[in-house]
Amino acid sequence: MRIVTTRRTALFSLSALALLLLAGCDNKPADTGGTPNDKSTGAPAPAGGNTLTFAVIPKGMTHVFWQSVKAGAEKAGGEMGATIKWVGAQKETDTAQQIGVVENQMTAKVDGIALAPLDKAALVGVIKKVHEAKVPLVIFDSAADVADDQYVSFIATDNLKSGEIAARQMGKIVGGKGTVIMVPNAANSASTMDRESGFEAVMKKEFPGIKVVRSNYGESDRNKSLNVSQDALSANPDTVGIFGSCEPCAIGALKAVEAKGLKGKVKIIAFDNTTEIEKSITDGTIDSVVIQNPFKMGYESVKALVAAKKGEKVEKKIDTGVVLMTKENMDKAEMKEFRAK
Repeated sequence: MRIVTTRRTALFSLSALALLLLAGCDNKPADTGGTPNDKSTGAPAPAGGNTLTFAVIPKGMTHVFWQSVKAGAEKAGGEMGATIKWVGAQKETDTAQQIGVVENQMTAKVDGIALAPLDKAALVGVIKKVHEAKVPLVIFDSAADVADDQYVSFIATDNLKSGEIAARQMGKIVGGKGTVIMVPNAANSASTMDRESGFEAVMKKEFPGIKVVRSNYGESDRNKSLNVSQDALSANPDTVGIFGSCEPCAIGALKAVEAKGLKGKVKIIAFDNTTEIEKSITDGTIDSVVIQNPFKMGYESVKALVAAKKGEKVEKKIDTGVVLMTKENMDKAEMKEFRAK
């Protein structure tokens, strides 16, 4: 049988074939104006899909301070096209687990690591491993006992200065005399050790009429800080003030003062801001709080890692700043970025 194709049928077939070929050459979804997103951070992926992945390893995972660090890191990641892996130990006393987290991220071949060492001595070995593997490392919040050629940058508060600020405020509000309890955080935690040293040094030099008594360590735990504060208050009934060198230590001290009916009689200076601390400043239970800028720590850490990957120069030490907030200045414009969120 002979098949006869009309001219019209042939033209139709050729047109259909052309349309199919065009569809095959441009088989892309319609542009909706959106940007590809990393599922964990919402960070826009850069063109070509060469997203840098950085592990940000804090001392703890849940406290509001560390969540502010996370927010800063993710903000920088979103702006600079980097994926942020927020990983860490479950407890701020679990140094072994933090070492394991660092090693796991090296095995995962991340492009860089930002680390807040739980213990300035115990993390030395794994920091050396990171350096030998040529993985860019930023140390933030708390130092480690390593040479500065082991890391890209150290990004933190000037904690010695922070302790000095707290001491001068304490000396002022207690009239330069009496017994003051200091609730320290943890052995070998470089950041809080510096605060405590700064506090004690200023007290000794500038306020010789004040006796500083150390309680046992609060270990970043409110309940433990409550217990050690109660013990210290019982042993020192002439106490006129308490300084908690981190937020859980300060809240524990606050609860101890309230439990012993000493509200208004014992002045409290806290460290690191929360809504609970702000409320206590407003009602007069806490005199003041020394505040860091954890958001900036996270942001600058990721920024430094990106710069390092590009071969750009990074400052070896970046001070993220500190302020003292009191009832008198908490509503001023310059305190806006330090208010509890």
